[in-house]
Amino acid sequence: MKKAYFQYYETFEDILEKIKDDTAREHFRRVIIRYGLYGTEPHGLTDIEDMAWGIIKDLIDQQQHRREVNRANRVGKKAEATTEKTAQVETPAQTEEKPKTARMEKPTLDEIKSYCKEKGYAINAEAFFNYYESNGWKIGGRTAMKNWKAAVQSWAARDRKTGTLWNSNSTDAEVEQYENVF
Repeated sequence: MKKAYFQYYETFEDILEKIKDDTAREHFRRVIIRYGLYGTEPHGLTDIEDMAWGIIKDLIDQQQHRREVNRANRVGKKAEATTEKTAQVETPAQTEEKPKTARMEKPTLDEIKSYCKEKGYAINAEAFFNYYESNGWKIGGRTAMKNWKAAVQSWAARDRKTGTLWNSNSTDAEVEQYENVF
C-alpha cells in the first residue's frame, strides 16, 4: 500500500523534539515516514515511543480514512453523472421541455375594481393595488404572485374575519372610532 504522499503534521515534530537522543529522534522520524508512505508498523518501540506512536498513528489513519471517503464520494458523483447522462441519451422522450408556467400579468386598478364588484368583495381595491404594486407583486415580499384573483379572495376573507380598515374606502369618520385606542 504505497502512497505518493501523506500529511506530516507539525505535531509530529513537536513530539520528536521531546526525544533527547538525536539517533533515536531520527529513527522515530523514519518510523513515522515509513508508516505514512508504506503502512509499515514499527516494532520494538520503547514505552515512551509507543505512547507517542499511538497519537501519531491515529492522526495518519484518520487522514487516510478522510482521503478514502473523499475519493469514494468523487467516484460516486462521477458515476451518478455518467448514469444521468446515459439515462438522458437512452430516453429522448424525457428531454421534452416542460411547458413553463406563464408569468402573471399585473392587473390594472380597474380590473381589480371590476373583479371585486363582480364577486361582491368589499375590499379597498386601490389599497390592494398600491400594496402589491409597492411590493413588486410578491407575496410576503419574497414569492412572486401567481394569481392576483386568489390574493383578492384572501384579502376579502381576512378582512371579513378581522374587520380591518383595508376592506373599505374608509373615511375620517370611521377612523375616529379608533383614535381613542392610541
